[in-house]
Amino acid sequence: MSYDNWKLSNPIDDGYGYDMVSNCCGALLYDETDVCSDCKEHCEPIEDYEYEELQRESYLEMMADGERDEN
Repeated sequence: MSYDNWKLSNPIDDGYGYDMVSNCCGALLYDETDVCSDCKEHCEPIEDYEYEELQRESYLEMMADGERDEN
């Protein structure tokens, strides 16, 4: 990638600088087989920032459920 293309690219959508991780536990994937390096199961590959956002949403939902249960 040339410097001009790098400078004009969108860092989220161009795939540079992000790792592909498994959707089950966020571990790195083996490139050829899409097998999770942690649980050794076939998982769907997603980018690491997507996994972090999914975990954040899950946490916020869990906290909201906990607050509703207390009331």
